[in-house]
Amino acid sequence: MGRIIDQVEGRDVALVRCPLCGADNGPDRRCRHVRWTFEQGDPLRFARFALEHSRYVFALGHKPAEIPRAWWLEHGDWIVEQITARFEVGDGYVFGEPGALDLLARDVWKRFRPDGDGAPRPA
Repeated sequence: MGRIIDQVEGRDVALVRCPLCGADNGPDRRCRHVRWTFEQGDPLRFARFALEHSRYVFALGHKPAEIPRAWWLEHGDWIVEQITARFEVGDGYVFGEPGALDLLARDVWKRFRPDGDGAPRPA
């Protein structure tokens, strides 16, 4: 399916149904549950996005930039597990409730720097 012009030009765009509300999603329309698209980046970029937009980290007086690139790469598998546990992922979209972003940000930050001691947690 897709728009007629897309079909004529060979750009047949399939719509993706939201598993939460049932709305169709595509390049020019998204329901309120779309949190990320694969076009925006990989799972690590999505997790960084969650940290950058969460009040949790800033309330602690920290910034997401404190997490080194090596830490992200070392904990990549764990981060992907957290994303798939909190969000519906598939067909190029990440669906979820807005609060799930804060929960993901909290989990990532606690893994990096557990509350209380300020030191990064070993793998």
